[in-house]
Amino acid sequence: MTISGVFNRRVRGFRVVEVVGLGILVTLVTGVYLAKTVAGRERNEIASIEQQIEDEKGRKRLLMAEVAHLEQPRRIEALAVAMGLEPIPASRETTEDALVDVARHHPAAQPVELSAAPVEAAALAADAPEALPDDVAPPPEAPR
Repeated sequence: MTISGVFNRRVRGFRVVEVVGLGILVTLVTGVYLAKTVAGRERNEIASIEQQIEDEKGRKRLLMAEVAHLEQPRRIEALAVAMGLEPIPASRETTEDALVDVARHHPAAQPVELSAAPVEAAALAADAPEALPDDVAPPPEAPR
């Protein structure tokens, strides 16, 4: 059998070359379809992860604002006054070298019980930052 005989040979009315070409075409189409499907899934996963990153950035901004509020000197001073705290007198200060002697000569300090003095909530809340609508992401919808 010659090469031209392979191209002209027919099986059930189709040339062998046409059947082989059709098989290769079906294989390529299936491969491209599967590759696009996998790429689409990965694209959706990437979009989901990027959305999670944006949500976390919003939560981070909100937490940073809360930390800034909690660290405000006026707020801390109001809490200290409400609990009856006062600055440490200069006579109680010591040097690093004298710390060992202080620890040896003074007994361990007893824990101080703090009274539950009422703190003016309105005074503390007046300085509180408010969440902006773009800082808080809406909750994700449940899958159906």
